[in-house]
Amino acid sequence: MKMNDDDKKRYFSMGLTFFLSACAVIIFLMALLHLTEISEGIDSILKIATPVIDGLVLTYFMAPVVNSIENKWLYAKHSDRIFKGRETGEKRGKAKRKVRAVSIFITYILFILVVVGFFWIIIPDIVGSVQNISKNFPVYQWNLAVWMDKMLIKYPQLDEAYNTLMNKYSDPINQWINENIFGRVNEFAMTVLSGGFSILKAIFNFIIGMIIALYLLGSKELMIGQAKKIVYALMKKDTANAFIYNVRYTNKIFQDFFVGKIVDSVIIGLLCFIATTIMRTPYALLVSIIVGVTNIIPFFGPFIGAIPSAILVLLVDPKQCLYFVILIIILQQLDGNVIGPLILGQKTGLSGFWVIFAITIFGGIWGFKGMLLGVPVFAVIYTGVSSFIRAKLKEKGLEDNTKRYVHVDYITEEGEYVRLPKERITRVLSGKDFKSIFSHKKADNEESSDEEGGDDK
Repeated sequence: MKMNDDDKKRYFSMGLTFFLSACAVIIFLMALLHLTEISEGIDSILKIATPVIDGLVLTYFMAPVVNSIENKWLYAKHSDRIFKGRETGEKRGKAKRKVRAVSIFITYILFILVVVGFFWIIIPDIVGSVQNISKNFPVYQWNLAVWMDKMLIKYPQLDEAYNTLMNKYSDPINQWINENIFGRVNEFAMTVLSGGFSILKAIFNFIIGMIIALYLLGSKELMIGQAKKIVYALMKKDTANAFIYNVRYTNKIFQDFFVGKIVDSVIIGLLCFIATTIMRTPYALLVSIIVGVTNIIPFFGPFIGAIPSAILVLLVDPKQCLYFVILIIILQQLDGNVIGPLILGQKTGLSGFWVIFAITIFGGIWGFKGMLLGVPVFAVIYTGVSSFIRAKLKEKGLEDNTKRYVHVDYITEEGEYVRLPKERITRVLSGKDFKSIFSHKKADNEESSDEEGGDDK
């Protein structure tokens, strides 16, 4: 029997689909078998591309500043002078390039001033604090031991619990200290030495990244236009429109989240520094920087920063440690209930549970970077899934309001949301015919209406 053209196309499409599916399965299995090699290869590529990645990150955070300087200052206040007598396209383009150059120059000057100011003012104090801690550590250890002895004498019940713990865990603790601290002195020295080279390499990559960011900022509209052109060339028009919209939405979530978090963390760090300075907390600047930087991580950040800071203050002055812990609790309550909501609002649209979920999962996968990026990344995923569910519900003529589904046991063909009486639910659990429950829909509706009221239907 001779096949027509439509049959040939159909069988060819089926064969191609089967072939591509088989290839995908084979590639997936090979990837699982060589997961370590693939991971190492990706790490090598990322190390090589570090300057480019630095440039992209700098461009991403500098672009809003450049746009703000252009639109709110140069164009708004000097547009008449800049474009006066220059109505032709070529001359107008030159004028815009001059404005862009000035905006980038101002942005770079501001960025360099912030970086230099950080290293000039803060870093020396941090280095001095670390050196002082290292120098006086035996004294701090002795003071802590004396304070603990006084506490154990004052509270005999603590002495008994302390002796029990030490008798039970002293040998494992000593073994761990000998193996992981004293036994790794040479390894630690080599790590410090290699860390110095890593810092120099990071600085070099950062400088190259700044040069790359300079070119990207100067031609960002052209780059965006080229990217959109590729999207429309490879996708259908409707798909490309949806893709570009989703990219814009993702960009908005990331920028709002990170800018808001940075501002929030700076405020918390400054408040911590002011309070610790007034209380004369040891190493006020160092602990304030730790608290401020770790506050960028949602939910877990305050604990990550407060624990090592509290231990540091405890070594110097146990009483001040208690005051510091109380201060951190007050600051985090202030941040969680006043400062954070005021600055961030509902930028991600995630509940507290999903925030913890995102940080836990992505932190376990990517470490510190995962804890930092987990919330905005999951917010994008959550929004995409929500949009998909909303579209599917709309296709079926169902509502999107979650409250309508809280007490629903079934939905009628007419689209009524029905809650079953308890005796009917008991029939289901006892193994009765499931279909018999819906045999009298009108009666069910009336019964459920009488039981739950009109608001729950």
